[in-house]
Amino acid sequence: MGQQVVIHFNSVRKFLTVALLSIFSVVTVNGALGQAPSPPTTAAATTPAPEIEAATIKPVKEPNPNMMHDRTEGRRLTMRYTSLRDLMMMAYEVDPRQIAGGPAWVATDEYDIDLVAAEGVQVNQCEEAVLAELMADRFKLKFHREQRTMAVYVLEVAKNGPKLKAAAEDEQENSGCEHLGVCSFRKRTLANFARFMQFVVMDRPVVDKTGIAGEYDFTLKWTPDESQFNGMGFHVPVPEGTTPLPELFTAIQEQLGLKLEPQKIPAEVLVIDHVERPSEN
Repeated sequence: MGQQVVIHFNSVRKFLTVALLSIFSVVTVNGALGQAPSPPTTAAATTPAPEIEAATIKPVKEPNPNMMHDRTEGRRLTMRYTSLRDLMMMAYEVDPRQIAGGPAWVATDEYDIDLVAAEGVQVNQCEEAVLAELMADRFKLKFHREQRTMAVYVLEVAKNGPKLKAAAEDEQENSGCEHLGVCSFRKRTLANFARFMQFVVMDRPVVDKTGIAGEYDFTLKWTPDESQFNGMGFHVPVPEGTTPLPELFTAIQEQLGLKLEPQKIPAEVLVIDHVERPSEN
């Protein structure tokens, strides 16, 4: 019997866990290749961050990226098995391939983090800013931005046009995967869909170039190959005793009237200039 797993994606940070998201930004494509790098900045310099009242950071003795999880409740943020690279991905909405430089521990060392924001601050309303402040203060993170050529998949409209059902205005967002390769999207934009494909399914960034606005309901059914869902630590089983579904690229075209095209484009990369391991307090 094939592996069964239920995946939901409705939080900013859950793309690294069994609870997954679909609201991250895709690769930024706004600058010429070879553009001069920006000056180094601290992690918190890109956006005003609320003050953090207290934060405890403890190294994880036995790192396990598949155990990462987090929770927000009012002023409190709790994170487990989280690397600095994870924090950068969350705060700056980038793919791991858009983070360069720095020591190896940026991706491999994991931490348990307990954070309390300042009085009157709700973490779930400004979590990116809170994370940026945390990295600047405790990890002493400084980085600059560069444009580099990157292999991506571009989401475009197929020859015969899209096959999408508009979502009702009063409908609730409710999307997820019943199985690996059977995913439903409710009241989602195509930008949301591209982000889900980037962070959950594909082995490279996905850029939405459909030019289609609005929110839609659709289900995508396909047979995943061994290159898909790897970032989630899932093993994709070979279907047995069932009629095989089409492979992903065919399914997207036949079921959604869209297509994924591999391309190389200039994309923004965060280049680490300075970072330090945090003290335990």
